[in-house]
Amino acid sequence: MLDDIESRKHSMEPGRRIISRALVLALSLVSFGASSAEQTLLVLDFEFIESMRDPRTVEADQNRLLLANDELRRQLEACLPLSIIEPGPAEDTIALARSRVQYLHQCNGCGEEIGRAANATYVLLPWVQKVSNLILNINAEIRDVDTDTIAAVRSVDLRGNTDRSWLRGTKALAVRLCELDGERLSRSANP
Repeated sequence: MLDDIESRKHSMEPGRRIISRALVLALSLVSFGASSAEQTLLVLDFEFIESMRDPRTVEADQNRLLLANDELRRQLEACLPLSIIEPGPAEDTIALARSRVQYLHQCNGCGEEIGRAANATYVLLPWVQKVSNLILNINAEIRDVDTDTIAAVRSVDLRGNTDRSWLRGTKALAVRLCELDGERLSRSANP
């Protein structure tokens, strides 16, 4: 009889192990999904740094900034495991920060202040630097609001100051940000 009990115990162990592992895996996926769904990314509008002041392109450049803002948000919503949020509740904090510094990506800690005001997990500070009508670059810095650290920095060089080059550059920047795949941006991956 003792042999019979031992035999049943061993025959059930693999099944129990499989069920237990499946349960642990399911609970892990549920808790990861819940924690990543709670994480948010506040995407601020592009800032524009122009080394050469060409009055002939001012209006076109402003329109391209609007195109780039929309395209970046659209691309990031499609690929990042974070909820993209609008700056609504942080508008006053943004205005105050802009009154203190020329460019938000150069301020010391205001990205985090803005993120806290918007109740965001991360803040994305993008900017376009125009060296000439031929040479531009599009940049983005993602800051972790709680730790006041840079979570990621990406940049793309452009050749030509056209709607097409700006949109292609913005898409390329989004691809580079999306390559983060949430691993570096997920707090659950770094307990």
